[in-house]
Amino acid sequence: MLVARGVGAAWLMNLNLFGIWSIPVRNSDVGVTLTGIILVGVAYFWREILGMFGGLYRKYTDEAKLMEHSETLRRVA
Repeated sequence: MLVARGVGAAWLMNLNLFGIWSIPVRNSDVGVTLTGIILVGVAYFWREILGMFGGLYRKYTDEAKLMEHSETLRRVA
């Protein structure tokens, strides 16, 4: 589904990166389709990178410990 959306977006924008970069392809339709696949790959990679940084942020800033120290709560168990 993600690939179909990326290729569809490239077709709607008529975006051909291969033509912009002067890379010869057999047909401009192939260039637009491959551009959509490239867009999907970059978007998926970027999503995973942002998820990694979000996980690191949650790991190093434990919100429960911050709340216990700021409200002077003591541990019960």
